[in-house]
Amino acid sequence: MLLTVPPAAISADALYFFNPESNIDSYATLKTEFDTYLAPLGAYVFQPFNVRATFEQALTEKSRGVYMLSSGHYREVKTRNELDAVLVGTSKGEFLQRKILSARDAADVSALKGATIAGTGSEDYLKTFLRQMLGPEHKTLVESFKLLSVPKDIDALMAVSFGMASAAISSESSLQKLAVINPKQHSQLKSLAQSEKLFLLIAAIPRSFRQDGAPLVKILEDMGQQPVGVKNLKLLGLDGWKRVESLEALYSNQLLAP
Repeated sequence: MLLTVPPAAISADALYFFNPESNIDSYATLKTEFDTYLAPLGAYVFQPFNVRATFEQALTEKSRGVYMLSSGHYREVKTRNELDAVLVGTSKGEFLQRKILSARDAADVSALKGATIAGTGSEDYLKTFLRQMLGPEHKTLVESFKLLSVPKDIDALMAVSFGMASAAISSESSLQKLAVINPKQHSQLKSLAQSEKLFLLIAAIPRSFRQDGAPLVKILEDMGQQPVGVKNLKLLGLDGWKRVESLEALYSNQLLAP
């Protein structure tokens, strides 16, 4: 676990990060690079997490921070933690991507009855997401699934390759990464279903910190304009940010709605 002290012991204003879709190779490197970038800009620290519960503990205990998390996770916690989305990540100009249900030995989704499906997030989240992805006509099928929760998207895809699961839910970018690191395993997977387009990484801020936290939000936003900043953002699978209020109303309303 990355956090060696309780979240309450972090005294500086911080950038907090948790996103299993980002497939981070080295959290130690990630923290070092971001802390080095932040050091001359103020008394800020970067704290990544690879354990959801510890991230949510920080979210509950620490109000002075900017929180980077997946759009699905943001929807789950925004109301109880009084969070407002302020930035959405971009990659090659895009701020949306789909999630894909992939399998190795299934011709279509109906062949997955009773199968084990791997993905990130809680079992409740995965089941809810699968219901939305597959629609009401596959309600009985979804109820038959056994769900395997794993730390990262890439782990879900590897679980299929190693026979631990019959199918995996992952982002498009994670499938692209698998194609690079293991073309053979990628070629064995077949896409059976896809979600509607979802937001990339969200940066959100507690309402109580909205005014005092504006300089830290600006630092994060400006990373996309600095070569070193872009280099660091690429560790998160991004190359820039968009202000939520700059998005078309169709998208900004999704993030800002109660």
